Parts: sequence; structure tokens; C-alpha cells
Amino acid sequence: MSGSWQVLMRCVASGLFLLAHGLLVLEHIAVGTALHGVAELFLAPWAVRHRAWDLIVIGLIFCVFDLWGTVRLTGLGLA
Repeated sequence: MSGSWQVLMRCVASGLFLLAHGLLVLEHIAVGTALHGVAELFLAPWAVRHRAWDLIVIGLIFCVFDLWGTVRLTGLGLA
């Protein structure tokens, strides 16, 4: 059961990545950036289980940038 759940999360993450990149190309920056960050979170359990350290590091970097960009675009930051 755990394996099928992780495969499902990986498929959801892939779909979210496609949707997020499509939105980014169509200049829906805030929504595209937020969905990209959510997709990174869905991919994380699979990457950890398979010890895909490259994907984990890349995911962490992009997640930080996605959160920072989303906060800046939505005006929720302190600055």
C-alpha cells in the first residue's frame, strides 16, 4: 500500500509541475510559483525513499525560491 501511495504522489507531483510551468509560461506567476512549491512537497516522499539526493537538494532550493517569490508577489512580506 505504501508503494502505491508514493507512486500516486509522484504522479500528482508530475501533473502539478506541468500545470505550474504552463501557468508560469502564460504569466500567471503567483499561482504557477505556488503550485510548483506544492509539487515539490508531493515529490519529496518518493525522493527520500529512493535516496534521490539530487532531487531532494534541487527540491529544497526551488521550494525556498517558490515560497520567497510567492510571498513577494502576493505582498504578504514584511518589506
